Amino acid sequence: MKYKLFILWLTTCLSFPLLAQNVLNIQGSSQSPDLVCPMIKKSKPPLPTPSNNDYEEVYSLPEDELLDIIRKKSPINSNQVEMTLPSHKDGKPFKIGIWGDSHSAANFFTEELIRTIGLDADSVLPSFIPPSMGRSGVRLPIRKYCQSPHWKFNYSYTGFNQEIFGPALLKLSSNTPESYLWVDFRSKNNQLNTLQKLTILFSKTKQTTSKIGVQVDNRPEEIVEIQHENGGELQIQADRFFGVVKIRLIAGAISIDGFVPQYDTTPKVYLDTFGIPSATVKGLQGIQKDYVTNLKIPLNYDLVILEYGTNEGSHIPFDGKNYANFLRESLKNFRSIYPQSSCLLMGPTDRGIWYKRTYTKGKKKLVKPTPIPDFLMYSKIHQEITQIQGQIGKEFSCSSWSWQDAMGGVGGAYTWIKQSPPLMAKDLIHLTVQGYQETARQFSRDINLREMLNKE
Repeated sequence: MKYKLFILWLTTCLSFPLLAQNVLNIQGSSQSPDLVCPMIKKSKPPLPTPSNNDYEEVYSLPEDELLDIIRKKSPINSNQVEMTLPSHKDGKPFKIGIWGDSHSAANFFTEELIRTIGLDADSVLPSFIPPSMGRSGVRLPIRKYCQSPHWKFNYSYTGFNQEIFGPALLKLSSNTPESYLWVDFRSKNNQLNTLQKLTILFSKTKQTTSKIGVQVDNRPEEIVEIQHENGGELQIQADRFFGVVKIRLIAGAISIDGFVPQYDTTPKVYLDTFGIPSATVKGLQGIQKDYVTNLKIPLNYDLVILEYGTNEGSHIPFDGKNYANFLRESLKNFRSIYPQSSCLLMGPTDRGIWYKRTYTKGKKKLVKPTPIPDFLMYSKIHQEITQIQGQIGKEFSCSSWSWQDAMGGVGGAYTWIKQSPPLMAKDLIHLTVQGYQETARQFSRDINLREMLNKE
């Protein structure tokens, strides 16, 4: 079994110095193993604080009569969106990119969206995989991963250190020797869609040189030196297909921008999802075109969907004028990178509030009178956010779709949580799996997604 390692140094530069590129050529047959993650000792959680058994908390929703009044005062707007996608008569796959917060990060909406166009998860593949393994609330289009606890995230939406980001809008970093990240890039349901090539993108770090171990399937580990004073990449290519890649940090520090896979099959649609829980649209300001170009990531999405607004609406009091300003700046920067893509803004879902009251044990006495909350406080904010998105989006040739209206309009969260099965989660912010699936089907109908993709 022979292995060859070629290192190519690229020193010319434009706005950014070009990446230092390593190419790892793998020869010889091997079988992709099933990942078995190492056992990690977890510290015992602290003992819960003893509750005061003298009191009981009761959570209530608004009565149906109030919901009827809400519906009458808040007419639902038509959600039909006129959009066009370029014709792909050449047979090339369509490319769709979705950026957003926890609603898109969970991937339930996206998976149902795939089904609405008559395809399945094995015939719709990612062209870029963000390094968000280990981030709570994120489900990626990979089969499995194993990860040591020494990795940290840096997010674009926080603006920390004013760092420049690629399309993932986050970076996964570690400076702890023996940190590992193992990823099985095959499909979740079967052994299909194995890799022909994988490019791992590394960010610039304070330490200009790092040493990592890379193991592909069951082959022996190779030691690779990454030069990333200006960022670096490692290309893994084999004479046979592969599925599992194991990365081990030996010395230095690494910061991963993402993974660019090339599979043994060509799908009808490439679908990339860049959802990050807690994210806001402000994160789009962290991408820089020269940086993305330097990463050699294709910039040819046919359709980009920007799903934001829930976290922006959590800041009370909500300032619509301030939101409009940073939405405009975010779209301006985003459009400088993806100027030709069809663009759609998805407004936030509806959101509700529980009415909490505390009684003495046995509900004999209300401990303290609790004012009835404004059940529509967040609903009205989300409605305003959606309206602002519709106005600002037009400046950048972006259509707008109201997720709130797809739920029945203002107050829809209360209706949805009372469905059987519930379509709204108990936090009255997120949807259940069935809720995401229902709105994905509605979204697909409203923008005629299947017809657009099948149009000759």
